[in-house]
Amino acid sequence: MPPIQTFRNPIISIWQHAIHKAISQKVPAGAAAPLLLSSTQPEMTRFCSAVEALSKGQAISPKDSAGNVIGDCAKLAAEYVWAEIRRDTLKASELEDEIKYGACDPLWSTALAIYLAWKASLDSIPYVRYANMSDFVLALPNRPDLVIGIIADWGTGLDDASWLLAEVMKKNPDVLIHLGDIYYAGTADDNRDNFLKLVSVAAANIPVYTLSGNHDMYSGGEPYYWLLGQLNRTEALQSYRQQASYFCLRSANWQLLAMDTGLHDCDPFTVDSNLTFLDSKEALWHADKLMNAGGRRTVLLSHHQLFTAFGSTGVGQQNGKPLAYNPNLYQVFQPYLKNIALWLWGHEHNFEFFSPYLGLNKGRCIGASALPVLAAQQPYNPNPNLDLQGQAALPNLAPGMLPLNTNAHEGYFHSYAIMTLRSPASQFADSKIEYYELDSTSHGESILMGGETIP
Repeated sequence: MPPIQTFRNPIISIWQHAIHKAISQKVPAGAAAPLLLSSTQPEMTRFCSAVEALSKGQAISPKDSAGNVIGDCAKLAAEYVWAEIRRDTLKASELEDEIKYGACDPLWSTALAIYLAWKASLDSIPYVRYANMSDFVLALPNRPDLVIGIIADWGTGLDDASWLLAEVMKKNPDVLIHLGDIYYAGTADDNRDNFLKLVSVAAANIPVYTLSGNHDMYSGGEPYYWLLGQLNRTEALQSYRQQASYFCLRSANWQLLAMDTGLHDCDPFTVDSNLTFLDSKEALWHADKLMNAGGRRTVLLSHHQLFTAFGSTGVGQQNGKPLAYNPNLYQVFQPYLKNIALWLWGHEHNFEFFSPYLGLNKGRCIGASALPVLAAQQPYNPNPNLDLQGQAALPNLAPGMLPLNTNAHEGYFHSYAIMTLRSPASQFADSKIEYYELDSTSHGESILMGGETIP
């Protein structure tokens, strides 16, 4: 069984967080704490199995995936969440009363109270806008060979995520960049326990950056911006402080241009069809960096993908049909794609090394840094129902870059990337990126899958 199951819908994610908090409150003083994220606790597995069935239009099974009897209270919670998602306020109100005043374990009413507090606290995301075009442009550490570790969809706080980070740090990176998503729902507890505690120890002496993903915004965004204020706080790292959800890291020859695609992928009621886009002012800020790069080569970084062939976590929908690529992001960056050396993203929990598409020579998904994906889920099967929006074909994985290996539990390995930027650039010392995989569930060692130059 996977150690954590995640959902794209914010309401389900918030309920997972609420159940975890309620489980944590039940632990007697002095007793061993439950597993981080409580992902294998029966209350969590019962709820996840029940709500997953409802989301697929299926009847709730008598038992969950771990063999636990689901029971009436987990069913009530799942049915309440589904009513909230469907905006069936009458049904939700009836189920809310049953959870509050029925005969269920108080854990469920505690989880409900946490969820209702989240609803009451929702406010506009405290997104940071620039005052000057030079804002949020930071110098990279001055190294002849600058090593950058890149992970994505990593913020589970679980043992396999910790092991993967340890493997990344064995490569002695000068900078660590996370492409977004801290689970379950980017709450203050999630950000502290599943991200900050780990990187503060493992990567204490190097700059750390984290992008805004959809899960990071499910709690209204304020915890994410709190997290930014906790990173790079030592005196030695003050000049590397991340002040906004988008930024540009520059050396003499390179710029890493990171965008915020999570800002407009947080609505609980449109998340399954949402087609994310950049804030209009931010789009102008990125265009400025691309037009005034000063001869630097550009690597783009985002949480959401420009395109997909698979659609399990798609780019969004138009007219009820899932899309193969995001026209909003394409419109912003299309004039500059021929000058983009590499675009890295996450969101899908796969490793995807694409052939050139839409004029982008090198588009790569590296979202497999911690979330379990089973082979039985067939995540690498192309989705023939994607709307190509005028393109001749779906994106293709490049020949020779196969999906990740699987472990004894038939789960795909996790992965990360190590990028080396050389300065000054020359034909004899090309900059490069290498892709690694590892079976972190069994504390395996990193395996180099392959690499490529990014001249």
